[in-house]
Amino acid sequence: MKRTCIKDALIINEGKRFVGSVVIEDERIAEVLPQDENPQYPCDELIHAEGLYLIPGVIDEHVHFRDPGLTHKADMHTESMAAVAGGVTSFMDMPNTNPQTTTLEALEDKFNDAAQMSVANYSFYFGATNSNAHLLSELDKRTVCGVKLFMGASTGNMLVDRLDALKSIFRQSPILIARSIHY
Repeated sequence: MKRTCIKDALIINEGKRFVGSVVIEDERIAEVLPQDENPQYPCDELIHAEGLYLIPGVIDEHVHFRDPGLTHKADMHTESMAAVAGGVTSFMDMPNTNPQTTTLEALEDKFNDAAQMSVANYSFYFGATNSNAHLLSELDKRTVCGVKLFMGASTGNMLVDRLDALKSIFRQSPILIARSIHY
C-alpha cells in the first residue's frame, strides 16, 4: 500500500485555513495533519508544497452530460475529463438524456457506461414520471443520488403533472427528491 505525504501546503477545508500535511494512502486521504505533526506511519513519497494551496475537490450535484443520446456533442469521458481539469472530482448527472433515465435498465446502463468511461466519481438522478413511482423503492440509496421530479415544462414524458402520481412518488421514494419548476 503506497503512502504519499503532501507536506506544508496551505490547506483550506471545512472553514479552516492552516499550513499542514495530507497523507494519501492507496488514493484515499488517510491523515490531515497540522504543520508540526508527523504522519502516523512512514510515507513512500514526499511532495513539498510550501506556498501552494491544497483544497478539496468540488462536487457538482447538477450536470447535464450528453451521454447517452447526444454523444456527438460530448460523452461521459470527455465531460468527466473537463470536470476533473476544473477541480470537480464528483458529479451527479440529470436524467433527461436520450433515452431518459426513467427505467431501472436505463439507470443501470448509465452506471455501466460510467464505470468504463468516467475519470471522476459519479452518481445519477433517476427521473420520476407520472407512471414509474413503483420503481422508486428499488433504487439503491448508496449509489443513486436522488429522484429528479420535473413539475413544469420538461423534455419527453418527464413532466409530473398528476396529483396521484406526485403522492405516489413522495410515498415510495427511499431517497432525496429534487424538483424543478419551470415557468
